[in-house]
Amino acid sequence: MSIPLYIFLFIYFAFLIIFVFFSVVNIIHIIRTGSLTFASFIITTIIGAMTIFTLFFTWALLTGTNWQTPVNILNINNANDVINFNV
Repeated sequence: MSIPLYIFLFIYFAFLIIFVFFSVVNIIHIIRTGSLTFASFIITTIIGAMTIFTLFFTWALLTGTNWQTPVNILNINNANDVINFNV
């Protein structure tokens, strides 16, 4: 059984959507509670910079990827070689 590689890309996009949602909730929470301190600004800036850094290097590493490549999930022939079911 094999699946195309782009399935993992969709899973990554789902993770990014969840991450952006929680980031927006965090920023709204900081603004609404009035905790606009220097420490919250520095931490938010550091997390934002690390997010941009991670997204840039993810894009740079995945630029030349062939997303149609099949990924073997379960190969019955290999499983039969490992476990012998002869009774």
